This record gives sequence, structure tokens and C-alpha cells, in this order.
Amino acid sequence: MKRVKWIALAGMILLVFMAGCRWANVTFTILQTSDVHHHASGYGPFLDYTPLDTTDSDSVTGGYARLATLINRIRAEQADKGIPTLLFDSGDFTMGTVYDLSAADPISLKFISMMGYDAVTLGNHEFDWSPSGLAMMLANGAASGFNVPVVASNTLIPEGNPLQAIKDAGLIVEKKVIEYPYGVKVGVLGIMGRDADSKAPVAAPVTFDHDYAAIQRQVNDLRNKHGAQLVIVLSHGGVDNRGTGDDADLAANVRGIDIIASGHYHTATADAFVMGDPGTIIFSPGEYGEYLSRLDVTYNVLLRKVVHFEFTLVPVDDTVPGDPAIQAMVEAYHASMNASLVSLGVTLEGPVSRTDFALELDALKETGLGNLAADSVRSVASSLAPFNDGNPCDFSVVASGVIRDNIYPGTTSLITFADIYNVLPLGISPDTAQPVPGYPLMSVYVTAGDLRNICEAALTVAPVIGSDFYLNFSGLKVDYDPGYAPYYQGVRGVALYDPADTFCLGEATPLDLLDEDTVYHCVVDLYALQMMGVVTGMGLQIIPRYADGTIIDPSLYLGRRIDAGADPGVQELKEWMALLSFLGHAFPADGYGIPEALYGLDGAALGRINILN
Repeated sequence: MKRVKWIALAGMILLVFMAGCRWANVTFTILQTSDVHHHASGYGPFLDYTPLDTTDSDSVTGGYARLATLINRIRAEQADKGIPTLLFDSGDFTMGTVYDLSAADPISLKFISMMGYDAVTLGNHEFDWSPSGLAMMLANGAASGFNVPVVASNTLIPEGNPLQAIKDAGLIVEKKVIEYPYGVKVGVLGIMGRDADSKAPVAAPVTFDHDYAAIQRQVNDLRNKHGAQLVIVLSHGGVDNRGTGDDADLAANVRGIDIIASGHYHTATADAFVMGDPGTIIFSPGEYGEYLSRLDVTYNVLLRKVVHFEFTLVPVDDTVPGDPAIQAMVEAYHASMNASLVSLGVTLEGPVSRTDFALELDALKETGLGNLAADSVRSVASSLAPFNDGNPCDFSVVASGVIRDNIYPGTTSLITFADIYNVLPLGISPDTAQPVPGYPLMSVYVTAGDLRNICEAALTVAPVIGSDFYLNFSGLKVDYDPGYAPYYQGVRGVALYDPADTFCLGEATPLDLLDEDTVYHCVVDLYALQMMGVVTGMGLQIIPRYADGTIIDPSLYLGRRIDAGADPGVQELKEWMALLSFLGHAFPADGYGIPEALYGLDGAALGRINILN
């Protein structure tokens, strides 16, 4: 009898404990953006974006105004239920569209401020303009009211670097702790991943600590010293759709991370992954604002763990009416930016060219868009030879990683200045006297053997280290046999088109790849020039030279900038400027536009890469 009573008592205690556990549940909603890359007007044809009209079924995805509507709607719905909402960004909120021209008052920081983000972290592209450029943008944003914590937990900033002043002012922090109902504390870290670090070539002297033990200490510090029960990492590391990547490795090697809001790989995760021990929730919203990540998570105070979660990838498209206040802010920036573009004779919405078909980049594959970009660079650089060393360009190289947007006909077939800039928007000059964004184009010479190695890097190395490093060529015809790729001998032959053959449609002259005396004139952007040293370190020698064959000291690379005009001083030719000029002259908006027979899927401009069986 006594035993029965004890069993009953134990059962009652268990029921009370379980009921207590349920009452100890605290639910949060986490919203996340990442890799928006300044797509304030969404991803698609500039003229097609109509966020205040949901009746025209425009094809553009994303956009600040639509994101704002979704964020505000979810916040209001959850607030009515007494559920707090956290809003984060996992990096690369800048760099990638014409809105990079808003650096004096960055539109991305304005949006983040207006939406009241709880915290953001830095992506590799935030360093595209060097630490000094990032410090300038953050300082300019702060002058206009930006005060959202930039959490950069594994970012090591040397004393005296301009970013240190931003950190001293409290805008860049190593952690963020947020307290919510029932005394629940949420600890936030911001991590730059290894792969992202490798794609930030001008971040030095800033570095990033990827030591798992160091990150573990930061997690432990949040929990033990600051009392955080829930730890969230805003990571610009990456996870792919198979659940692998830098963020999966982070979860496997660091205990105590409850949630990783991932960015960098541009992966739109249909479902959240659960990785590591005891289980880290990982998710990512894709790219360019096409989706908003939503995680509804329940944390139990007594059990001290997440007991339930639901993940939703929320589409950001024409079914979402844009927020009028945010769109008004974006349009105010348009007016300001157009005023600054007067000297170029363009406006954001002004038509430059036209197309009746889509030009799209395809990873690790020759495309019409890649060839168009390379043709524009070679053609315009050659036309400026009188202002430079007088020699036309034998060939050009454009890495797929700097081609950020495709070109679509949209509803008008018109290609605006904004659309063109968005194709090749990245970078800036190290020369502070050149304030206009964009990678400057560089004039260098290489031997036949080094030219072959450039082609080998494009076709053999790129599939291993990432499609961003695939190279698009103009002026070259390459015979490539994948069977020799393991030996770095996949390139079996290289031929040159005549410099006057803009579209590479005539006969190409084979090169003697053993000739060590003759040099060939190449035009590349500054990023690709810097990456040549990386490729050399992988065993494929590429040594930039002067026209007489002597080697260029890397410290003198800026002396190889292509001058865009006859005015005193250097007028840098930017990569996007070449595409703008080329399209405006070769295929103007009031003409027939870009011919599909040339740059379409089976166009005559293809076939520069001949794959041998």
C-alpha cells in the first residue's frame, strides 16, 4: 500500500514538474537577412521593380520596401501574442549594386537603422574597400544615426587601424547580450568564416581568428560570465544545401551554440539543419533579399535548452506590398545619386542598351554574359591605347566572381545604367584620389607559358577552389582536355585572335607555349591581378611584366592602371565603365540591342573554350 502511495506521489511530482516545464517555455521569433549586397530595389531589371503595386506581377525579387513590410508584419503579429522578435543580418549587406555609390551615407546602414535591427555582422565584401573604406562607411552611417551593434567576434583589428576608432566608439563590438522575459538572456556573436576570409584579399592588416578553441572561449564567456542561456552566432561562414560547409564545421567543433544564422554561401535552406552535439540549428536566407529567414524557437528556462523550433523561408516577391516609408527613402537616394551622375551623362533609370533575351552566368562554364564582359574590357581598353602605352590588348580576363548580376530583358527590353553597373559593381581603388567605386582595370604583359597558366587556373583550379575564380576570356581560344587536369596540363593549346577582332569571330593564331621571350598584352581588374599571386602559390606561375618583359614589382601595380582620358593625372577606367561604354556604342538602346545570334545560348561569341574528349 505504501509503495502504491509513493508511486502516486512520484507521478504527481512528475506531472507538476512537466507542467512547470511547460510554463517555463519562452518563445522567440528570429528574423534574418544575409547577402543582400545592396539590392535596395530587389534583384531583377531596374525598371521592373514596382514595390507599391502588387497587381503587375513583376518578376523582381527582394527589395528593401518588401522586406520592411514582412518584418513589420511579423513583428506586429508576434507582439500581439506577447512573443518578442529579434532581427539580424549575417553580412554582405553592402557591395554589389549601384547603391554602392551611396557611400557618403550608405543606404544599407540607413535601412538597417530604420528597421531597428538588433545586431549585424560583417561579411567579406564589407572589406572590399579595405578596412579604411569600411571605417569610412561606418563613420558616415553613424553621422546619420546608425547605431546598430556590428558584432565582430573573431575580427582582429590592429592598434592604429581606422576600424579601431569605430570599435572604441562602441559601434563594433565583440558580443551582444539581449535580455528578454523571465530573465532569459540571449548572447550574440559574429563570426567571419574561413572561406569568406580567403575572399577578402584587401582586409589586411585586419585578420580573423578561426581557432575553434578561441571561439569556444567566447561562447563559454557569454554563458558563464554574462549569463546567456541562448547563444546565437551570426556567421558569415556558410552552409550548403547538403548541410556541409564552414558553419557545419563550426557547429561540430564548438559546443554551446544554439543557433547559427548563416550567410556567405548564398544558400536558401528549405529547412533548418541540426548539427553537432547537443544540436545547433543552422539556416540561411539565400541571396539579394529573395527570402527572409524566420525561426520560431521555444527555450525552456528549467531545462535550459531549446525544446522546439519551426523554420520558414519567407519569399520576398511581388505578392508583398512594399512599405511606403522605406520606398520613399530609397527614392530619395535615387534623386541624390542621379545628381552625382550628371558628369557621366547618365541616370540610374536611363536606358543605355537593350536585349530581347536573358544573359546569365553559369558556374564553371563559358557564357554569353561572361564573354560580353570580357569583350567590353578588351575593346574599350584597346581604344584607350593612345592614352596609355600605345599597344592594343591581346586578351582580357574577367573573373566570374566579380560578375554579380545577370542581364534580363524584363518587360521593356531596356538595359539601364543601374542594370549595367550591377553586373560589374565590386571594388574600389587603393588610390584615395580616385573616389569612384569599381575595380580599376590594369595593363600587364605575360609570357606564353604564364598565359597558359592563366587558362589552366580558370579551367582546372577554379572547379576546386570555387566558381568565383572561373575566368572569362576575350581574345583567346583555348583547347582543353580534362584528362590532363590532374597534372595541371589540361590546357593543350592557346590561340590569339587579332586585337581588332572585337567579337573573336575570325581566325585565331596558335601560340608557341614554350616561347619565353615574347610577351602578350593583358587587361585584368585589380582583384584578378592580386589573385595571380595566389595562383602562383598553388604551383601555376603567373608573373605580370612590363612590355619589355621585365617583372613588375607588386608594390608598383598601381602604375599599371589604364587611363580613361587625356586629362592631367590618372582617370581610372573602371570595369563597369568599360561595359557601359561598350554597350552604349556597340548596341545602343535606340538600335537593335545585343544580338542573340552573338551572345545567346548558342551564339557565335561562344566556343572560345574548346573541350577535347
